[in-house]
Amino acid sequence: MGMRGGLPHALLFHGRPGIGKLHLAEVLAQSLLCENRLHTGLACGACPACGWFAAGNHPDYRLVQPEALAPDDMDAGAGETDAEDKKKSSKQIKIEQIRALGDFLNVGAHRGGNRVVLIHPAESMNPGSANALLKSLEEPSSGLIFLLVSHQPRRLLATVRSRCHALPLALPPRDVSLRWLQGQGGAATAAGLAFAGNAPLEAALLQDEEADTRRRLFDLLGQASTSALSLADYCQRLPPGPVVDWMLKWTYDLIALASSGKARYNVDREKALNQLVRTMPTLKLLRFYSALASMKAISEHPLNARLFFDDLFIAYKEIV
Repeated sequence: MGMRGGLPHALLFHGRPGIGKLHLAEVLAQSLLCENRLHTGLACGACPACGWFAAGNHPDYRLVQPEALAPDDMDAGAGETDAEDKKKSSKQIKIEQIRALGDFLNVGAHRGGNRVVLIHPAESMNPGSANALLKSLEEPSSGLIFLLVSHQPRRLLATVRSRCHALPLALPPRDVSLRWLQGQGGAATAAGLAFAGNAPLEAALLQDEEADTRRRLFDLLGQASTSALSLADYCQRLPPGPVVDWMLKWTYDLIALASSGKARYNVDREKALNQLVRTMPTLKLLRFYSALASMKAISEHPLNARLFFDDLFIAYKEIV
């Protein structure tokens, strides 16, 4: 049962979003807890421990993540108030969540094997929660393994990073990602994968109703005659965060094409982008891209979404 062997007491999986880091960490966690592992080292999927893990109630496993990422327990009859509460859930891992691990960290395994704590995304820990975790990382109990998953490891406290064995994960090859996407069903395309920065899981998430919303916005952006008011009208009921992300990718491609390069994200819209960029000063594009990066920081909680979009698209139209 004790698979740990020479495994470090803390692993840090890091890489860009959408490449499967969390899934890999979960696979490892289940394998560490499995009571009848296969010869490959993977979990059997049939023992009691695997059943508990799949059900989310293994006594020797804890998943720590922001409230905003917690599974949605609302039933079909839940009202708008519940949905609003969900939106307002914390996006940080709070110190109380780390302190709540106290008994789990100090008591032996219920099944006599390993205990696993998975923290995702690790950079969501605020300074208080990160410092609370530090003591356990410095003095790990026997059989206790921490799995940290991070999109931005540099945002972690240096002392936390230094006590983990880092495992950088790269993007899979583009053809492998595309084959995987096509195997998942849906309308996977090379253009959709490119827009996701070649991250397969992110591309899979983009194959939903949001994709139609994004495509319509890009249709409007591709027409030089579209006014800032029309763009803001279209976006006023959309969450600002994703819109800023889309605009960052749109502007990145304009800058790339202005520099005699190729579109990276909107590969299916190069013709429209090329027509637009002919009249756009590169320096103004660079300044707008920098402004977008600053707007990203406040996009999750703008004081007034409509004014936010007005400012964004007025600035954009000044360079079109």
